[in-house]
Amino acid sequence: MKRFISGAACIILLAACSKSNTVKPPEETPDVLKYLTKVTDDDGGITELTYNAQNHLVSFIGDDNEGMRTSYGNDGNLLMSEVWTEDVLSRLYIDYVNGIPKTGVERYFLRADNSHTDTYNLEYTVENNQVVKIRMHDSARLKPSFDVFIRYEKGNITSALQVPVGEMTDTITYVGWTYGTKRNPYSALKSKYYVSPTGAGVLFQSANEPLTLHSRIPVVNATVREKFVYQYDKEGYPIREARVDEGATDSIIIHYEYRR
Repeated sequence: MKRFISGAACIILLAACSKSNTVKPPEETPDVLKYLTKVTDDDGGITELTYNAQNHLVSFIGDDNEGMRTSYGNDGNLLMSEVWTEDVLSRLYIDYVNGIPKTGVERYFLRADNSHTDTYNLEYTVENNQVVKIRMHDSARLKPSFDVFIRYEKGNITSALQVPVGEMTDTITYVGWTYGTKRNPYSALKSKYYVSPTGAGVLFQSANEPLTLHSRIPVVNATVREKFVYQYDKEGYPIREARVDEGATDSIIIHYEYRR
């Protein structure tokens, strides 16, 4: 579960995807979507997913004390997202105007004693029925505000930049993915808008399976490059994934299970 949820206290680490000039939509869209129910890895880790009566994701919980819970309105919009790691818990609440995300509040807590650490206020900019910018303010005004810019292409989030407002450009954080032409294993979990820049929410917002990940985080002097190789079922859903870090000689093996 750590490879899906880790970094929940760091706003953008999981929130992004990069542009590919060869991206195509899925070749075939099944009449009935498959819903991911279990993710297992070669270390024996298990993540289980549950849904409500409307087939919206309710929980995304691993056996390593990390997870995610969500709740939705009658219109299918995400109202609340709760993400926790071994050390940190965050709760995000979103307000909508005429069904369009307007503002949000995200609060962070230490799990050891449930003490409150930070609160961020969010403001959403929506264009062409997509969230293209999220401005985040530290409500205590002790930390820099920043903008998260999101780009899309053919049903996939293609890039995200975290830019501190008024800060030098060398503090810009970037995370990017490229995609294939088959199914994202999480595609049935897609919400109407991408509103949650922390946790695993970005996994659910793209139509196709990610092929590569590239992230650049200057504040901790970190650059990450990963590639993903899949085996698919006859409908184009990944059932096995090999995840390889750049320069590594071994891979992480992940298995996906679904239901109708």
